[in-house]
Amino acid sequence: MEWVYIILNAVLFFLLGLFIKNFLPSYMDEKGKNLATKEDIEVITRKTEAVQKEFKEGFELFSSDVHFKYDFYFKQYSELYSKLYGIIIQSEYVRQFTKLNDGTEISFDEAPFIEITPTRRVTQSAKWEDGKSASFERKEEKIITPISEFNKQHLCEYIIENAEYATQRLLKIAVSYRFAYHFYSGNADNKNSSCEGAANEEEFRLIREMVCCIVSEYNCFRKELKMEYNEDELNTGVPQL
Repeated sequence: MEWVYIILNAVLFFLLGLFIKNFLPSYMDEKGKNLATKEDIEVITRKTEAVQKEFKEGFELFSSDVHFKYDFYFKQYSELYSKLYGIIIQSEYVRQFTKLNDGTEISFDEAPFIEITPTRRVTQSAKWEDGKSASFERKEEKIITPISEFNKQHLCEYIIENAEYATQRLLKIAVSYRFAYHFYSGNADNKNSSCEGAANEEEFRLIREMVCCIVSEYNCFRKELKMEYNEDELNTGVPQL
């Protein structure tokens, strides 16, 4: 019986050796692969979630930024540039009407902005006092209408009053124009200033630049807002009827 026991042990050890040699390494390799695969999946999942979170935050920021810009563009367009553009278009129609009326052609380069002079009404009254000759009093009244109100000074002041909606470029032009206009010979309040010559040149340069800036930016906002716009006006800044 003892030899049988020895044989059985030998067989058992032999089978155990075969298992360890042939099956255990494969099993351990497979377990290792499974563990590595699980860890890889966890890493990939974490990275995917991080990317998704970053994308979501980025998209929300982008969406918010786009929404803000669209709203602000609309405010700029509706609160400032639409009225400014309307003032300029009146100037352009005065140019056209002058040609229709008497054949006079005034180019944009000659006069970038044409304004209507307010009507003036002059009244004269007489006063008599005892023992004295009659005295006469002359009164001149300027009659401002919605048409005459659309002038260069009003254009400039309206931009400054609504500075929060103006671009930096337009605001800089308007502020510069206001200063030059103060010494400009066409300003009734100017009393033969010593810098009148320089002011006249700057007034002409700045009003042209202001008109072109308004026309170009007006069309730019319409383009951004997906509205109809004039490509030539956008590129040149020269208004067209």
